[in-house]
Amino acid sequence: MQKIKAVLKLIRVYQWTKSGFVILPFVFSSHLYTVVREPFSEGTLGLVIRLAFAFFGFSFLASSIYVINDFKDRKLDRQDPRKQHRPLASGEIPSGLAFLVAAVLLTAALCLGFQLNEATGMTFLTYFLMNLIYSAGAKRIVLLDVFIISAGFVLRVLAGAFALNVDASPWLLSSAFFLSLFLGFFKRYYEVRMSPAEAMIGGSYHSESLKSFINITASISIINYSIYTLQGTHAAANLFWTIPLVVLGIFRYYTLLQTPESVKDGNPSDILLADGFLITTILIWVVLCAVLILHNEPILS
Repeated sequence: MQKIKAVLKLIRVYQWTKSGFVILPFVFSSHLYTVVREPFSEGTLGLVIRLAFAFFGFSFLASSIYVINDFKDRKLDRQDPRKQHRPLASGEIPSGLAFLVAAVLLTAALCLGFQLNEATGMTFLTYFLMNLIYSAGAKRIVLLDVFIISAGFVLRVLAGAFALNVDASPWLLSSAFFLSLFLGFFKRYYEVRMSPAEAMIGGSYHSESLKSFINITASISIINYSIYTLQGTHAAANLFWTIPLVVLGIFRYYTLLQTPESVKDGNPSDILLADGFLITTILIWVVLCAVLILHNEPILS
């Protein structure tokens, strides 16, 4: 049982919340009408299965990369008080078992991706290769590291769109990109505040410049989403009513910058899981978006 807990910690199941980005294309697609109109139909069951394949496939894929990164950084993690208890750094999980877990997760992820269709499978593969490049050295290059992380979130949205065979809205992709830049710079801000400075190629991050990046990307995220609600695919659905929720969520996350000490294990994503206010805001946003889109095209007509 102890070993199972260590493996679950190693693959960071709690980080699977990030795979929620693959569901966004569904919320903003015509498939939403099908599921609500015929919740127990064969078509709905097929959609749910495809979404589950995409969600768990990307989650398995991300976990395999976490294992590879932890193996590569295990010596550095031993010197960091907040990371030295990770399974590989502490020796709780041997390297051989870690590689086996990573291989199984990667194989399962690619099988799920290509089972959906070639486009989804190739998106999974692209994400994996991009993260290998990130782990191999790109994460040491100032700015490029965060942009690669953000590209990963865009690939999550693309995977969800490909899995459902729907078009990925450029507005949705750009919103995901800028929001993930905001989250990525927050992660670097946390690391600068709480961990020893890492050697970076081409310079280094400073807390003041990161604050500026966070301000800029937060503003662009709000503006980009606001324009999407007014001119995007569902402009007629009055999605502008959801803008305050997006602003509220970003501001709430932003206020948590004031206490980075509350973040555990070197993962700012913990805030998303621990803050009930933020979780509630996100859930209300998703539900309100769905209600407004459905109301714009009545399902009982």
